[in-house]
Amino acid sequence: MQFKFVLPVILLLALGACRAQNTAFSAAENANDGSPVILEINGFEEHRSAFERFVKARLSDFAASAGQTQAEQDQLRSRLFDEFVRRQLVVREALKKNIVPTEDEIRKAVEDQHKQTSGEGSEQNQPTLEGTERRAEMLNDLLTLKFYTSEVLKDVTVTPQEIEGYYNQNRAKYQQQNGFYVREIRVPEEADARRLRQQAVAKPNDFNVLAKENSNSPTAINGGLMFYETQQLPPVLEQAITPLKAGEISNVVKSNHGYHIFKLEKRAEPLTLEQVKEDIRKELTRTKNQALIEQFNQSALAAARLKIYHDRLGFTYSGSLKAGA
Repeated sequence: MQFKFVLPVILLLALGACRAQNTAFSAAENANDGSPVILEINGFEEHRSAFERFVKARLSDFAASAGQTQAEQDQLRSRLFDEFVRRQLVVREALKKNIVPTEDEIRKAVEDQHKQTSGEGSEQNQPTLEGTERRAEMLNDLLTLKFYTSEVLKDVTVTPQEIEGYYNQNRAKYQQQNGFYVREIRVPEEADARRLRQQAVAKPNDFNVLAKENSNSPTAINGGLMFYETQQLPPVLEQAITPLKAGEISNVVKSNHGYHIFKLEKRAEPLTLEQVKEDIRKELTRTKNQALIEQFNQSALAAARLKIYHDRLGFTYSGSLKAGA
């Protein structure tokens, strides 16, 4: 789910004080917060307004939950509450380690958010967060991201041996590229098929037009183009395609579905390790990152002292966190 918030430029100035006294960020925020305390995390109080701000940032105008039953709204808020607790645990850890976003990181976030909101259309689609709320949510999310990057994921690497091992374990996946890109014209009458083949042989580059205008195959909308893996087609059809070179057109072939003409566009060869190693590296990095983040979150939750004030939440909590009431 995408975050929808905008950070005012004045936050760049506020961060100077934040660097000097990081713990003052949450303290100052809570000092002016008159909403009920709904949660304590390791002795730190979290107010309901902070959770509501978090919900707005995640759901924007959809936070109204129109059309949902009360039970569905409670389930949604319970899931978001669990996510809120995990996020706040990380925020606290980031502040303890004096981690704050740099001006460049904030500037980039502002630019990215501006691009997002400027392309979303009317103001009706904009988030319901006010400026100060956006500022707080942006800072919290940047703190979380920076903590993960600098503390949890700092030693993540993928070795050439891991890449090669992944490739070998998933060789069948890359062998599935072994097939052919072919255009097909299929008609019910042999005479029509032979006439169309003559036109196709005379003007091979117009094969896609002939397919669109005459073929009754589902591929007609794509100019007859389809990718077939080896042994995916009925033998009689594959036998007609296999001898073809790129650009060649087959004879008319009869099957239970009618009369076919094929034009081979190109053959798809298996992908080599060299061709896919960068994609594999990114996939393995993503998998490792996700696993480490989940492991950290689980450990942080297990070690945390949580106290949830269920009667102040404003909804019936049905999440996975176990804590005092």
